[in-house]
Amino acid sequence: MVGEELELLITVVVGAQDERQARTACAGLLRRVGGRVVQADDCSDEEPGCWSVTVSLVSGERATQNVAGALARAVRAFVRSLGDEFPMPRVSCEPPTAWTVLEDPPRLDGLVPGAERLLVEAWAGGDPQRRPARPEPAAQERP
Repeated sequence: MVGEELELLITVVVGAQDERQARTACAGLLRRVGGRVVQADDCSDEEPGCWSVTVSLVSGERATQNVAGALARAVRAFVRSLGDEFPMPRVSCEPPTAWTVLEDPPRLDGLVPGAERLLVEAWAGGDPQRRPARPEPAAQERP
């Protein structure tokens, strides 16, 4: 794990009528930070007209012996890349992940029109929801 690049997952909760509209709202964010959409889900059962769009990108940070520090730096560096109008939020960390939530719709609206909040996660080893499962070790035979 040491030396491995950290993965960022950015989940945007946005007001939209359908997936196409949600993805279109995130187009400016994608142009600004790069990455690719890995998931778009209708979350209108929680709030009508609500969609979540998750973007994956590689962080410039690499895992070190102090993986918690590298994870937190990756989250902070991403937030700083959004611009000076975004104050540095508190970052929570529990390896293999660190995260923060930006909840300021007026500020976020300039980045993603209709955004309600942004979840920024850094993962060491990749998001376990999306990485391939490791093969099970072969069972040892008993005599």
